[in-house]
This record gives sequence, C-alpha cells and structure tokens, in this order.
Amino acid sequence: MSSKDPKVGINIEERTEERYDLLHLTVPVPHLALLPEETRQHLTAAWREQLLAFRSLVDVAIKQTEKSEEPKHSEHPGPA
Repeated sequence: MSSKDPKVGINIEERTEERYDLLHLTVPVPHLALLPEETRQHLTAAWREQLLAFRSLVDVAIKQTEKSEEPKHSEHPGPA
C-alpha cells in the first residue's frame, strides 16, 4: 500500500467551542471484481454494517433535530 492510498477509519473531531463534534468516515472502496468471491462477500457485508452504523448516527441526529424544532407549549392558566 502506498502512502497515497486512503486509510480506512473513523475519526471524531472534538469541537469544544461547538455544540457537536464531527465524525469523519473514510472508507475506500476496492475494485471488488479483482478479489476472490469469499473476500467480496465479507467486504460487502462489512461495508453494509458500517453503513448501518452510520445510519443509526444519522437517525439520532434527525430525531434530535426534530425534537428541537417542536414548538414549545406553554400552559396558560385559565381565568381565576
């Protein structure tokens, strides 16, 4: 592997001045056709699992966004 080849990884950039940290996901996609069938199957399954993990993070972010968009209901006392 040369130094120019992308590395597989997940990096979390902590942003102390911001509300959220940043998740950086690096997933190089090999030319699957060049690999043995069993290897392709394992890589495809692993890729799917990484995408599912990422989707769960996106789902949480969406729920938090929707929660923050909900109107705040204040209780108005009725006439005394």
